[in-house]
Amino acid sequence: MRIPSGTTDQYIYFVAVDSTDFATRETGLSSFTVYRSRDGGVAAAMTTPTINETDTTNMPGVYELLLDEDMTIGSGNDTEEMVFHVTHAGMAPVTRTIELYRPKITVGNTLDVTATGAAGIDWGNVENPSTSVDLSATAINLCDTVTTNTDMRGTDGAATALALATVDDNVDAIKTSTDAILIDTNELQGDWENGGRLDLILDAILADTDADVVLTATERNAIADAILNRDMSTGTDSGSDVVRTVRQALRMNRNKVSISGGTLTVTKEDDTTASWTASVTTTAGDPITTIDPA
Repeated sequence: MRIPSGTTDQYIYFVAVDSTDFATRETGLSSFTVYRSRDGGVAAAMTTPTINETDTTNMPGVYELLLDEDMTIGSGNDTEEMVFHVTHAGMAPVTRTIELYRPKITVGNTLDVTATGAAGIDWGNVENPSTSVDLSATAINLCDTVTTNTDMRGTDGAATALALATVDDNVDAIKTSTDAILIDTNELQGDWENGGRLDLILDAILADTDADVVLTATERNAIADAILNRDMSTGTDSGSDVVRTVRQALRMNRNKVSISGGTLTVTKEDDTTASWTASVTTTAGDPITTIDPA
């Protein structure tokens, strides 16, 4: 059974039967002992439990327990279980459980919205009765409009337009885009089935991947010409006169070369920075000390 939190005038029923045969209905009992526990709390005896016998003649053995102690759930909880254990020397023990819950609208009130909105919403009866919301002159705009002329009512009964048509427009746009995608997909599938572009492209890729790369004489000559015509001042230099590279070898034939103190120095393309050096053995009367091409 569900009981709203804070309610202290509700009853639950139980049946008292003989503690020996567990079948015979026991009537005329009084002075019961009742223990309660809420949401895992320690069992506590009800101070003055109120238990009435419903009808000895027509409903023998049926009793009703008033739930009037510890009926408010803890802060932050929306629902809690509560148990009641009833004992009496003349009957078998009885255990009943209930659910306490936090109501979202005032207990006893009905949230009523008709198809036309004529009945309205009594905002004063919602959870916080001290706050009322009047929608009589307030336009509610949800993505502009989904459906035009949707009607809401404020506390004074005046109509408030709820405009919602743009969502419909957006749904139509999404449907149109989806149809276009399906058309493109079907066309692509048709190309494939009919040996169209996609089929040919894939075949060409597979053919290039599987075949050995063979250069023609023209292609080989073009690569050689590109190497010979490469500007040596561009690209990455080895930066060391120890590593013998083609670049360094060609520098001696094209760049500035000087001999001083028994050392030959080959410069880079600026004719200033040394690229590599070598030891030179000179012969008396050898007049060449520098070669500096233009």
